[in-house]
Amino acid sequence: MSWWLLLFARRGPARYLSHLDTSRVVQRTFARAGVPIALTQGMRPKPRLSLPLPLPVGAEGGSELAVVEVTEAAAATVATLRDLCAAAPPGFEPLRIVDAGERRPRPQAREATYGCVLDGDAGRILAAVERYNETREAVRERVSPKGTRTLDLKEYVGRVTATAEDGGARLEFTIRHRSDGAARPQELIDLVAEWAQVEAAMRGLVRLRIAWKDVPQDVIAGGGRS
Repeated sequence: MSWWLLLFARRGPARYLSHLDTSRVVQRTFARAGVPIALTQGMRPKPRLSLPLPLPVGAEGGSELAVVEVTEAAAATVATLRDLCAAAPPGFEPLRIVDAGERRPRPQAREATYGCVLDGDAGRILAAVERYNETREAVRERVSPKGTRTLDLKEYVGRVTATAEDGGARLEFTIRHRSDGAARPQELIDLVAEWAQVEAAMRGLVRLRIAWKDVPQDVIAGGGRS
């Protein structure tokens, strides 16, 4: 058995895939390319693969990561990037593969950078972003089935950049991932929209890049199989 790291992009029609659907696409792409994925043991075997950082439904991502264990037969047969690209559905783009060996890699995100467009009065939005950058805290409440949690967005999201464009403003921001979790892109957008007094109508959300812990540099920088 061998563990592979797959760097991929999710764009266009694939951005509407859920986390579970994206996992299934990875599984089917490997199967169509002739690369069998190892299965768990037990009454109901499942593919041994994971997506360390789920991507929100509707968002595109250009540097997503999948961790996949392949069988000995697959490890002995070089699966080219071309094979995977040919087997992938529209919008799902395999970019790079790295053989991580027999020990399962457990990558963790340090931070992720996002971009989007917030519709509304650009002047108000830019003023709200400037207010966010200058304030020391931006407390929000997150409601979930487990209860209500108070978090300060400033502890997770650093400086936000904003540029005006037709119909709104383009934002870019980086979310830090900590031991207690991370903020959600929508939480920052809701705050900026509230301060700008515009509707929280976000479009074109894309995760531009991810900084990983314990991931070989060649996964991100251009190595791996081809």
